Amino acid sequence: MQIRNVALLSTLAGLLVGACTGDPNDPMTWARKLSNVREQQEALNQLARMGAERAKVALPSLIALYKETKKPEHLEALVRYKDVSTIPLFIEAMDFTEDDFDRAIVAAGALGDLREKATEAVPALIKAVEHTLPIKSRANGVRLAAIRALVKIGDKRAVPALAKILTTSADEQDFLLNQKSALGLAELRDPAAIPALIKGMFMTGRGANIFQECRLGLVRMGEPAVAPLVELLNEKNPEINEMARKLDFDKYSPGIVPFKAAMLLGDLRATKAVPALAARLKVPAKSGEHKSILISLGFIGSKEAVDVLLNTLKDKKADAPTRSAAEDGIYLSGDRRAIPILMETAKSGYVVVGGQKASDLRANAAIDLSRIAGPENYDAFKALADKEREVQGMFGEALDRMQVAKECGDKIECYGKHLNDPSWTRAEKAAFWIGFSGNAKQGLPLLLASLKPVASLTQDRFPVQQAILQSFARLANRNDKAVIEALEKQIERDENAVRLPGARDLLGETRVTLAVIQNKA
Repeated sequence: MQIRNVALLSTLAGLLVGACTGDPNDPMTWARKLSNVREQQEALNQLARMGAERAKVALPSLIALYKETKKPEHLEALVRYKDVSTIPLFIEAMDFTEDDFDRAIVAAGALGDLREKATEAVPALIKAVEHTLPIKSRANGVRLAAIRALVKIGDKRAVPALAKILTTSADEQDFLLNQKSALGLAELRDPAAIPALIKGMFMTGRGANIFQECRLGLVRMGEPAVAPLVELLNEKNPEINEMARKLDFDKYSPGIVPFKAAMLLGDLRATKAVPALAARLKVPAKSGEHKSILISLGFIGSKEAVDVLLNTLKDKKADAPTRSAAEDGIYLSGDRRAIPILMETAKSGYVVVGGQKASDLRANAAIDLSRIAGPENYDAFKALADKEREVQGMFGEALDRMQVAKECGDKIECYGKHLNDPSWTRAEKAAFWIGFSGNAKQGLPLLLASLKPVASLTQDRFPVQQAILQSFARLANRNDKAVIEALEKQIERDENAVRLPGARDLLGETRVTLAVIQNKA
């Protein structure tokens, strides 16, 4: 009995000595334990707690462990080192099936993190992206991860594959793949993707659309997108015409093709497109495409574009919605030549609606006037507003804006204080005035200080945020790093709030604003 106890104590002592051998702060102590099944997990945990650079000496042992087990968690242990020696393993792991795909998701993420170092992995990632799967298969996670990786690597060889995924019907694949492909093409900025992005603007899947993502991609293309969009505006794109015929756009979405084309040309500030946009106004509208054209002319804002807007507003043969859209385009341009005609329209621009004399055009003129007018226009407008009886509310809202101009005059710091005014109309006026001032040096810091995450905004503040974005687009260019970084951070935060009403559209506007700025020299 005594001999047996002595033997047992000797064995326990040996185990304790064995467990304590080696310096626990030395990564090689734990690297040697990776081959021991009992100590393997503890060794992995200890190495994971160490800094990647310090633990890197254990990388050969970690590679050997994965080669032996082929377990996803052992492959994941290699990711944080971002070492080129692991690339062949990650490429091999991209070969997946619908039932065995965990390693491929890990591998795609790792290859993306390696960025341009992993260009040799592009063919394997493209193969994964093009892997056909059932719509509801969980293995589609590999395809999404591979799209992200290709975008991070930035190799243009990915463009044809992403364009193919973008234009594949939602009846054949998860529509999230279309969305992420569009965003990927927007990042890669290759003009070869323009036809696919144009088609994607008109695609839907299970109640969703990818218009905002394709819009972003086209705006990021800049000048190369203008001619194809003018062709689209004139309904001379054969593929889209065939799509319109098959899906009966004229019945379900009349005028949608020129409407979206015009919108994008405005986003691009395409001065070359002004003659085509003006000519399209002479083609009878099927729905709201004339409004889209007039708003876009306002964003373009050149003298020729504003001339078209002024002539449209003056044309009493044009219907009220068209003239109202011309008013909106005028304020977006910031062209102060419009002030006298807007003032006159606010005073006497009655229209006939349903056989009755109406003040719709007058009310809209008052609002748009108040967005661009300065303090010198306050007294004349107040006298008009005091006499107003038919649309007092709208004139009162306009006067609220005008009071900001009267108070601040040409003092930009005063407008900066009003960016956080409790009255959204006064805050909106301040945001527009800063943009129209042309004073980027003082204006951009004020706008940056007022930019807020969409999740923190009430619905009535959305127009203020929109006005701030438009002023960023007027004042900033690609060299304004603080603005670009702020908008990138804004986009990152707002992507987590897209389920809020209106948030997705506002996110789209933020993305487009950033693209407009990055296109400006």
